[in-house]
Amino acid sequence: MILQELVGMIDKGVSSTCFADPLQALEWAKSHEIDLVITDYKMPQMDGIEFIKWLRRIPRCNDVPVMIVTCVEDQSVRYLALESGANDFITKPIDHTECRARCHNMLTMSLQRKLIKDRALLLEQEIRKTTQELHDREQETLMRLAKAGEYRDEDTGNHILRISRYSKLIAHHLGLSHERCDLIAQSAPMHDIGKIGIPDAILLKSGRLTTDEFTIMQRHTVLGYEILKNSPSKYIQTGAVIALNHHEKFNGEGYPSNLSGEGIPLEARIVTVADVFDALVTDRPYKKSWPIEKAIDYISNECGSHFDPDCANAFLSEMQEVESIHHSLRGAPEGTDA
Repeated sequence: MILQELVGMIDKGVSSTCFADPLQALEWAKSHEIDLVITDYKMPQMDGIEFIKWLRRIPRCNDVPVMIVTCVEDQSVRYLALESGANDFITKPIDHTECRARCHNMLTMSLQRKLIKDRALLLEQEIRKTTQELHDREQETLMRLAKAGEYRDEDTGNHILRISRYSKLIAHHLGLSHERCDLIAQSAPMHDIGKIGIPDAILLKSGRLTTDEFTIMQRHTVLGYEILKNSPSKYIQTGAVIALNHHEKFNGEGYPSNLSGEGIPLEARIVTVADVFDALVTDRPYKKSWPIEKAIDYISNECGSHFDPDCANAFLSEMQEVESIHHSLRGAPEGTDA
């Protein structure tokens, strides 16, 4: 009788589905969109309180408005209903006008809930899109900044791209997190940004540098750090650390600070291996490229002296991919006509 009364009270134009069995209702709710649930307290197989608890466990129904039909004297039931997730009550005997008004209010609540959820989803999508655009712009800026450091060194080609990929390969082999691997890959290309402060006569010299010239060349590490330090960007911060320390040696005989072992930041130890290998196997103003096999032997022989053994071994363990990167990026920088 109650079910028939409620069906008759639903406003015209509102679609309703009725169940005499609460278990069937719960099963139906798992695959249908619902705007309002009206349940009696007294039902077969389970009461209204238990029904609401099971309903709230269905993901699509955890915030659907629920109205429960109770008796006037069942005050304790009301408390339990509220605790289980009921939003409103209607008492027996049911007043038609009151019921319609309460149903209208609950449906309005449901509509507002959907509008808020849709708006939140739209905002989330917009934020995600804007965040991605900002990320892409930052990556482009980083790459252009890195190219500035290589612009005057005519024979470096795709050096910064290869360094990025070699470094990420080493970091991944060392078991670093995806986020840290990406951070190193994006920051590594800035390692030689300080070269923009080195005179062409030294930077492009075809012969061996004199002691004084080499001292000037060493300044590119500090210059790079000074250019990049104190940035709010985590990529540029890491780039500053790499720029300053990528010529340090594991045995303490590098520059500019004679750091050794784990006193050298890991990011710099990784880039050192990548940078030296790439310098060996490509033409430079002061040398012809080495065969890859000779460069591999050098990296292997310098484990523990020039290079962190873990970083060097990680690199050597990935030689198939290293050679693939080397051959695919041997030409002129991407985006040129050369």
